[in-house]
Amino acid sequence: MDVSLSLIEKSLSSSLKYEIRLAKCTKFKKKRILRCWVADGPSFLPEVFLVKIARHTKREPYNPKSDCVGSPAWKLFNEWAALQFLSQIDSTRTLAPQFIAGDVFHGLIAFEYLPKARSLRDILRNANVLDRKCALLAHAQAMGRMHGATYGKKNEWLSIRTRLGTYHQADPDAFDGILRSFRRLAAFVEQPVSVAVETELSELTETLSDTEPFSALRHVDIAPQNYLLHNDGVKLVDFEYSDYGYFLLDAPLGPYSFPVRWKCDEVLTREIENVYRSELSSNFRGARDDAIYYKGVLAAWIYWLLRLGPIPNKRESAIKATDALARRCEAVARLSREINYLPRIGNLLEQVAIFHKSRS
Repeated sequence: MDVSLSLIEKSLSSSLKYEIRLAKCTKFKKKRILRCWVADGPSFLPEVFLVKIARHTKREPYNPKSDCVGSPAWKLFNEWAALQFLSQIDSTRTLAPQFIAGDVFHGLIAFEYLPKARSLRDILRNANVLDRKCALLAHAQAMGRMHGATYGKKNEWLSIRTRLGTYHQADPDAFDGILRSFRRLAAFVEQPVSVAVETELSELTETLSDTEPFSALRHVDIAPQNYLLHNDGVKLVDFEYSDYGYFLLDAPLGPYSFPVRWKCDEVLTREIENVYRSELSSNFRGARDDAIYYKGVLAAWIYWLLRLGPIPNKRESAIKATDALARRCEAVARLSREINYLPRIGNLLEQVAIFHKSRS
C-alpha cells in the first residue's frame, strides 16, 4: 500500500490538530516503515520520526472494519494500543518508542525514531562475550520493567484498544498443541498418562489461560530482532501481536534458555533472572514471593518445553530427543521437585531426560 508524503501530512495534521509539513520521507529498513523529516510543525514533534503502514496485499487489503484475529487492522491496532499505552504510563520513556499519532482510516501510526539503535539479534550474533552479556541483562531489565509497569492496568490498555476497533483476543498459546506434545513424550518413554497426570495437565492449562496473578502486557513476538539496544537500554518494537496475558511466557527466564534459545551459562542465567525479578517486583509483589513466583515460572517453562520441542514421535527415534530437549526436561523436573508443584509432570519429563542419556 503506497502512501504519499501529502497523505501522511494530512493524516498527522488531522490527528494532532496542528498543521504539519514534511521535508521528505524515505523507506526505512522494512518497506512498510518510512523515516520522515519535519519541515514545519509543533515544537513537541521530533525533527525525524517513523511512520509504519498497515500490511496490505491483494489477498488481504487493509480494512479498518475488518479487524478479526490476524488481519492487517488487528495487527495495526494492537501495535497502536501498545505504543500509546506504554507512552502514557512510562514516565521514564525507556520501554518503547514514544507514540506520536495514528490514522485508523488510512492505516498508519507515527512514533519515535531511535537513531543508532542496534537490534539484540545483531549483538548476539556478532558482538563479543561482554557486549552480549550486557545486552541480555539490559533486555531482562526492559522486560521486567514493562511487565511490572503494566501489571494491574489492563483496563487502561483495553480502553485504548477498543476505541480503535473490536478487541478480538488471539489464542497464540495453543494449549491443545502442548497437551498433544506431552502425550507424545509420555508415549516416547512408554509411560501411561494417568488420571493424576491429567489432573495436573488441567491445572497447568487453567493456570496459563486464567493468567492471574500473572497478567500484564505481553509482547508475544519475542524474536531478538524486536528488541533494540538504545542509549544503554533496550526498547521493545513491533507490537503487532501484543496482548494482555500470562507475562511469564515472555520472560527471559530459565536454562539453555527459555523461551528464546540464546546460549547462556548457569551464572549468566541467574544474573538475568535476578535483574528481571528485581524490575518486576517494583509493582508486582508476587515477584518477591518464591512460592508464587516459581509456580508461575514452572508453568511457563513447561509450556515452552512442549511448544519448542523437538518432540520425538517414537521410542525408536531417540536421536530426535536432542540434548536441548533433555536439558530442558531435567531443568523442569528439578524445579518441579524443588517447589513440590506439578510433581507427576516433572517426573515424566525426568524420565525423558534419563532415557535420552541412556541412548546417548
